[in-house]
This record gives sequence, C-alpha cells and structure tokens, in this order.
Amino acid sequence: MLERLWVKQEEEKHFGCCFAFSLIFTLLSIFIAHYFVPFRVAGMKLTGLIAVMFASLAASYPLIKYLEDEEDVFEKDEKNLKDTFDLLERHSTELKVYLAFFLGVTLAFGISSVVLPAEVFEVQHEVIGSIRPDVAAGRVFSPGFFTEIITNNISVFFVTFLLSFFLTAGMVFILVWNASILGIFISEITKGIVDVPLVALSYLPHGILEIAAYIIAGLSGFFLSHEVGLVLEWEDKSRAIKLMRDSILFLVIGFIVLVIAAVIESTGV
Repeated sequence: MLERLWVKQEEEKHFGCCFAFSLIFTLLSIFIAHYFVPFRVAGMKLTGLIAVMFASLAASYPLIKYLEDEEDVFEKDEKNLKDTFDLLERHSTELKVYLAFFLGVTLAFGISSVVLPAEVFEVQHEVIGSIRPDVAAGRVFSPGFFTEIITNNISVFFVTFLLSFFLTAGMVFILVWNASILGIFISEITKGIVDVPLVALSYLPHGILEIAAYIIAGLSGFFLSHEVGLVLEWEDKSRAIKLMRDSILFLVIGFIVLVIAAVIESTGV
C-alpha cells in the first residue's frame, strides 16, 4: 500500500512527499538493520550495508514502477520523438524525483549517524577513511587530483549505467550506497544533528551535479534497456531507434555533467 502511495506522489510531481518517503523508509531500514539484523563478518559489523540493502529493496518498486509508467506515456507521445534538444527538459520530472529520493536517503543516514553508535556504520566509515584525505578542505587544484576524482567518478558512472541496463534495481542500490557515504561523511564533520543540513549545503555545488550525473546514467541505462526490447518488438523500428538515440545522448550529457562536477570539486569551488 505504501509503495503505491509513493508511486502516486511521484506521478503527481509531489517532490516533497518523495523526499519524505525516502527519508522515512530509510530511517526504518536503518532501525530494522540495527536492532534486528546484527550481522558481523570478520569482526566488522555490517549494519550499514544491510541498511543500504533494505532501503534499496523498499525503494525499488516505487522508483522502477514510476519510470516504467513514465516511459510508456513518453513513447505514446509523437512530439517526444521530434526534438532532441529539449531532452533534459522532457525528463526533468524523473531527475527531480530521483534527486528528491537521494537527498532524503542522505539526510536519513546523516541523522542516524549522529544519533547511533559509530560501529553501526562501520562499513561506510571504512570507505570514508580511505578517501577522506582527498576531500580535505582548502585543497589546491592539481591535474593529478582532478584525474583521481574523475577516474573514480567515471567508474561509478558507468557501473550505474550498466547495472541499470541489466538490472534496474542495481541503480537504486548504487544511489542509496552513495547517499549513505555522503550522509555519514557529513555527520562526521558536524557538531550536532542540527548542523547536518547546514553542512550539507557546502557540498551542493559539485555534489548536486555529480549525483545528477549518476541519476542520468541510471535513467539512460533503463531507457536503453527498455528500447532494445522495443527494437525487437515494434514493427516501426524507426521510432524505437529514435528513442534509443535519446538514451545515448542522455548518457553523453550525464558524462559532461560529471566532468563539470569534477572540475568544481577539484578546484574547491
């Protein structure tokens, strides 16, 4: 029932409700993982990873169902096949829905990291510990630092695309995982729960572009996967091929956005 209500809010473009649903579902996932699934492997507590899996599972149906419904409507509208240049505008609603979802998950992990013991998110802290020196404030731009950032981001970008192409739920998992890393990192550098939203604002210049690029990669993979099936099924293959062209162009746009985000991050803007 809640998943259907979530889909309805997405279709009606209530982005605040989408944000609230992602926040609540993620907090519930963290609560269940912490109190009911206390798994450890080699002495490491896996609660943080299990919470990511639960949140991904909860969000997969409403996010994927929404995309499928939007794509069906899109394909039936002949206008959408005529103009390539308003591609981002035509898919702006999907981008906003997924961005609202990402921000809700990020805030949930940030708040939980402040409230719960550090060992709950031991997996995420391990990852943050390996990259934290590279995100220290006051860095100066250097070609090597930019290369390191863009190499890492491109790998995530194409993994998101491939997962979404072969398994759409994989895109949701990648987004939730990255949101958990960002939320917990932000909580580490804050003094209290009230500061979490304020500190998060300092990462918006490159963060929003970077996450938007990952979302675009995921959407492109989903659309392309959907359209490969249309090429095989439709008698009018030219329409399906035009849609496929849009997906590839979408991927290119996402890559450009990712490079811009890396430039901003490496220069400390």
